[in-house]
Amino acid sequence: MRLHRARTAFDCHNLLGEGCNWNALDQNLWWTDIEGKCVFRWDDNGKVAAVRQLPSRAAFAFPRARGGFVLGFPKSIVITDPTFTDFLQVAEIEPHLAQTRVNDAAIDPYGGIVLGTYNEQSREPVGGVYRIAPNGDVVTLFSGVAAANGLAFSPDGRIMYFTDTTEGTIRRFALAPQFGGLAELGPLAGPNIAPGSPDGATVDIEGGYWSARLRGGCVVRIDGNGHLTDRVDIPSMAPTCVALGGEDLRTLFITSRRTRQSTDELLRFPESGNLFRVEVGQAGGPPFSCRV
Repeated sequence: MRLHRARTAFDCHNLLGEGCNWNALDQNLWWTDIEGKCVFRWDDNGKVAAVRQLPSRAAFAFPRARGGFVLGFPKSIVITDPTFTDFLQVAEIEPHLAQTRVNDAAIDPYGGIVLGTYNEQSREPVGGVYRIAPNGDVVTLFSGVAAANGLAFSPDGRIMYFTDTTEGTIRRFALAPQFGGLAELGPLAGPNIAPGSPDGATVDIEGGYWSARLRGGCVVRIDGNGHLTDRVDIPSMAPTCVALGGEDLRTLFITSRRTRQSTDELLRFPESGNLFRVEVGQAGGPPFSCRV
């Protein structure tokens, strides 16, 4: 197994950094601080070019092919302009469940967004996973979810990955053309494949699945046969999300959080909440374009 060590790329001390994604259009990394109600942009020269305050907590900020962004607010999906000034709701998510909020998400191969919810009050699996089609239609993919995470797609668009952090198994689904349906395949990996619990994820051009391991202090790469090939240690016990980007798409970016950590943990890992980076051997796949 190849071993790597990530370092701080930006000292941002996010309360809950999440949703990092590499935008091929502007060659920037975008991510949010959910609890800080902010969105960040980091360019390939290592400069944080934009920090915008938001009116609500946002789990992700995906650049749109037509300009502006799609944001995942706790109970809604909204479109905003490039300055994050005007907001238009395009979908409502679980309005009947006061205890859940929008959590992890990924742009799918057909321009939609697949997202899952998180139960903020208990581990009861009352949430679900949904697809927002480019025209704004909402389709329920499945339910019985407590903490949706690990959503990602293979480079050829044929496989969708998902995990419920409270359970820990990384699941695989065969994706029908034009997102015509899902068929569950065997799991990629069980909950004990690496330290901690699976959080955000991305897939490289070779089909390797990079999984942030919350409370495990690392990110691991799992190949298509379910074997560990790489481990990236970070100076925090709480990595939350990952993205491959940079000029050659071989830079692994990692967000993290400071919330829900003890005083002792923060003293041991003062860089918690920062954005981390490390060069890896596998490149990211071509980013899918958001057409919502």
